[in-house]
Amino acid sequence: MTDEIRRAERARALRHAYTPPDTVTAPATLRQLRYGWPLLWGHPGPDLLAWSRSIPLDGLPRGVLDALAALDEGTVTVAVASTLTEAFADAAADTRLTSDVRDDCQEYASRCRFSTAWLGDYANSVLAMHETDVYLGGTFDDCERRALMVTRTEFSYLGHQILQGGHDPKHPVPRAQMRERAWQDLLSESEVVRFCAALDQGETRSAIRAVVRRGPVRDDTGTDPRDPDFDPLDLGDEVAGPPPDTLLALPRLGAGLKPDALKELKAAVGAIVGKHLPLVTVPASWAGFVAALDAEFPQFADVTRAIVRLQGGRRTWGGLRVILTGPPGAGKTRYVRRLCELAGLHLARIPCDASADNSSVAATPRRWQTGHPCRALAEMVASMTANPAMLLDELGRASGTQQSNGGRLYDALVGMTDPENASAYHDQFVEAQADLSHVPWIATANDVASVPAALLDRFVQLDCALPGPEHLRILAPQVSHEACRQRGLDEAWGTLDETDLSLLAQHWRGGSMRRLARLVDVLMAVRLDPSSGPRH
Repeated sequence: MTDEIRRAERARALRHAYTPPDTVTAPATLRQLRYGWPLLWGHPGPDLLAWSRSIPLDGLPRGVLDALAALDEGTVTVAVASTLTEAFADAAADTRLTSDVRDDCQEYASRCRFSTAWLGDYANSVLAMHETDVYLGGTFDDCERRALMVTRTEFSYLGHQILQGGHDPKHPVPRAQMRERAWQDLLSESEVVRFCAALDQGETRSAIRAVVRRGPVRDDTGTDPRDPDFDPLDLGDEVAGPPPDTLLALPRLGAGLKPDALKELKAAVGAIVGKHLPLVTVPASWAGFVAALDAEFPQFADVTRAIVRLQGGRRTWGGLRVILTGPPGAGKTRYVRRLCELAGLHLARIPCDASADNSSVAATPRRWQTGHPCRALAEMVASMTANPAMLLDELGRASGTQQSNGGRLYDALVGMTDPENASAYHDQFVEAQADLSHVPWIATANDVASVPAALLDRFVQLDCALPGPEHLRILAPQVSHEACRQRGLDEAWGTLDETDLSLLAQHWRGGSMRRLARLVDVLMAVRLDPSSGPRH
């Protein structure tokens, strides 16, 4: 038995020991957090508070005890957590304390640093990353090294989130999702390393391709370390299922295709054929999601809650088929765009009022000069996700006839949006079945009188009201800042004072958002060029 096989067997035996549990009933230790254990209740503040009550206080200096008392007084903030971290770090360096107390304080400081990072402190996220890297350098166990490498990358990702303003400490910390993304990043980096190593060694072009594609197995056991596809953590004795929250949207292309046709199809959809595409997960906190939309679209509060109810209980976005109906200028399209931005969904807008046939959503055969896959598949390729959102804008104004070669947009949508047919939708371009069942379909319409009943039956209709004068103070600043962005100006130019709002209130008493936008444009034009007219 070779050393490599012994190493692989040891890794297989210890793999489960380093696999974090899904939930915990007590605060994890520093060591467990480094291996990826979740936070108690999923939140860094309550987790840190519960952990602080579990440590012995004997021998701790006054500065630490005061910081612990402050932590116990109320809500755990990043400032309070940082103070506690610094108190433990100072105690660890205090030579007047015993070595045992200093060692404990050093561990406690690192443990607090993890929590402070998750509370949104960038400096501590960087320090936590480097501390994990130092700890990684002192171990040689493959499974432990893997867990620590993922944690190091996880904190790097957390730091990026904090810098970009994408981390909200009020939401639960999705460690499992963050670690899965970190692991995928490590896999991508390893491919680059293997590729460049082959270049540095002067390998031939065919050998480099073998490195990237992981060449064929020489024995059926999968345990020969000389095989390019050997992985000591996956020896082939366990049948791995698909990754969580993914979907095999296009398992294969049509059979019996000629080389030219196969080349054309691969150019169009080859990136997703046979691959498990990730499904965009629903927000970790629906409350935060609703609050963000309510802050921008108070007139659509009922619509937001209806959409949340339709997606409630799901891990990923999908099965959503709604049509937002209401008068022109209510802001329906803008609302859908913002909803998808907050949800992290790729959005494809289909202007139905410009559709004279079904080609804007349905596939066209390859024999046509303009052959292409259905729009949902094309957007999967563009986003590399299995649930891109499709916005059917102005659905009630679609044209086309059943007798024309292109058919009607409505008829194509009936099959795509039917829950049963969508999971095995036959695409004429790829000549194979695709799974569109997780694609969210969101339509807008001023009225639905022209929409066939067969299609309406597949959608939930949600009524959208025009905003009222009570919404002016919320909506006007958004419109003015958007006007600044469109003009390439600093958004500070769009700040509205009481005089501005009072002037707008005289001319806009609720109604169309487009009219409000025109009024704000006039206000901005006068502000930028006072000679064009009086400001008030």
